[in-house]
Amino acid sequence: MKIITVSQFDNGHLVNGAIHVPYDENNRHYRAVMDWLADGGQLDEAVTDPDEPARIIRAERDRLLAACDWMQLADSPLDTATKAAWAAYRQALRDVPEQPGFPEAVEWPQSPILPA
Repeated sequence: MKIITVSQFDNGHLVNGAIHVPYDENNRHYRAVMDWLADGGQLDEAVTDPDEPARIIRAERDRLLAACDWMQLADSPLDTATKAAWAAYRQALRDVPEQPGFPEAVEWPQSPILPA
């Protein structure tokens, strides 16, 4: 992940105005933000628009959906079981805004693994 900007954001950081990185030392993106700051990166102003967190989470969800759109096309080379797993993942992504605690606490679904 190339870091350009970082803002304080509720329970973490907002990277490049779109990616929420929670405070979690086990998260590689969190460690990348900490390294970026240690190397002289500066925090931008904190996100204060009450609707901004939801927009940011939806933008990330939309990006994840777009990245796997091709898997649901009729001519996709994936087998039926793999397509079904990706369809379930995509539905879980669409359900993210309905999660309890959205947008402050989001449980991102785990993407299926593509067959080799």
